[in-house]
Amino acid sequence: MKRIFLFSCSALLSLSMYAQKKTPHVKPQSQTQTQPSANPSNNAIRERLVELALDNPQMRIAGYQKDKTDYEVTKAGASWLNYVTASMNINEVTTGAYRANNPDRANIYYPLWNIGINVPLGSLISKPADVKIARKNRAIATEEKETLARLIKRQILSLYEDYLNKADLLNIQTEMAEDEAANLQTVEEKFSSGGVGYQEYSTASKSYSEQLFKQKVLQRDLNVVKLQIEEMIGVRLEEVLLQK
Repeated sequence: MKRIFLFSCSALLSLSMYAQKKTPHVKPQSQTQTQPSANPSNNAIRERLVELALDNPQMRIAGYQKDKTDYEVTKAGASWLNYVTASMNINEVTTGAYRANNPDRANIYYPLWNIGINVPLGSLISKPADVKIARKNRAIATEEKETLARLIKRQILSLYEDYLNKADLLNIQTEMAEDEAANLQTVEEKFSSGGVGYQEYSTASKSYSEQLFKQKVLQRDLNVVKLQIEEMIGVRLEEVLLQK
């Protein structure tokens, strides 16, 4: 019985080892994609564009709003002093002229300073609330300025990416239009000598016109994006590109 049991175990172990040997080892494929290397000059241009865009009138207005809330906090905190009154009495008694002219009445007392405090009960609640409101307005202005800065940064970088993309497309389309122009010139020469028919000439002319039309559209789109960038940075785009 023991021999049968040992034989069964040995057979199972052999099958298991055989199955492991037959199982192919598949090397997992790497999921990492090679990213294009960053161009230092393009990075410098992007940083300069963001710097110029963040110095536009919108950001300055947001800064003024932030400064305004700072003043409001200071004003609300100092409003308690409005309840303190001080006055000064200027007369013959306070100046000493009355005592000099009347030595017998030199002991007459008349207050030179009058100080009083009048605090309405409602101000005990309203004034602290005013201070808190002023501080919250300052916090809101700070967050709004930060939000605007992030929005402007995204907009200017997106416009610059559109500009680069449209510039590349325009270069490609210009090459295609030049190829069609060269082809049309060849067909025109053959058509003049009777080498090709009117149908082939018309097809070449139409193809060139289509490529030229696409080139004009891309040129217009590129000019519009350029104007949008210059609107945000306040200078000509060429000035920034020359700084690289």
